[in-house]
Amino acid sequence: MPSAPRAHVSTVAQYSNALKACQPSLLRQVYGTSKSLIHGLFPATCLLCLDPGQPPALDLCRDCEDDLPRNAPACAGCASPLPGSGAACVHCAQRNPAFDAAFVPYRYEFPLVELIHRLKYGGQVAIARILGTVFAHRLLERGAPAVDALVPVPLHAAREAHRGYNQAWEVARFAGEIIGVPVLDRVALRMRATEEQAALPASVRRVNVRDAFEVLTGCVPPAVAIVDDVLTTGSTADALAGALKRAGCRRVEAWAVARAVGETAQR
Repeated sequence: MPSAPRAHVSTVAQYSNALKACQPSLLRQVYGTSKSLIHGLFPATCLLCLDPGQPPALDLCRDCEDDLPRNAPACAGCASPLPGSGAACVHCAQRNPAFDAAFVPYRYEFPLVELIHRLKYGGQVAIARILGTVFAHRLLERGAPAVDALVPVPLHAAREAHRGYNQAWEVARFAGEIIGVPVLDRVALRMRATEEQAALPASVRRVNVRDAFEVLTGCVPPAVAIVDDVLTTGSTADALAGALKRAGCRRVEAWAVARAVGETAQR
């Protein structure tokens, strides 16, 4: 009689182990089937012109993607628009930011202003798929990225709780899936509840984010890319890049979907 319970436990354990072994494959099948059904029932529709989107699930048609305002030519150091071809702008020649290079494929102009505002302040988190996808498309046009991981610009915990999500992380996860680069979550932390950068003049932004970030030492690979929705003065990326390098990163790139230009970048 004493041996029966042990035999039963052994059988349950074997079944449990077998179930665990087949769960990842089963989950992938269920997830893939569910996505196919959803995409079939709700085909992608362009948010800008209401034409059919790009399958399987991009709510932006190819024509509207091609019409987005390109940021080219641009400074290789900070992604500021350049009047002609050149490697660096005057500002980068005078002051070296903590990040080593920048890539921002679009200008912060219509219709990206509207899309980004709806993502950040309108609760329309699904727009992150559009922004992350078109960013990844432009990035891959340059070739395979030379970074080991993506680090979304973190929000302070209170602001993220109020918004319900971090828009930079949402953009990064869609871009990372397409380019095949992992996204590091909760490795970089925003320790101070800084004021919203968009409401501050350029002269104050650097002070606002000084020492605002901490990065878990030993948790970052040698080369990473910071990901954000908009690059304005570069102060936030500069502060986070400094923290990443103090934590052990040797190369940090600054990536964003849109680059503020003109008066917007100077506010």
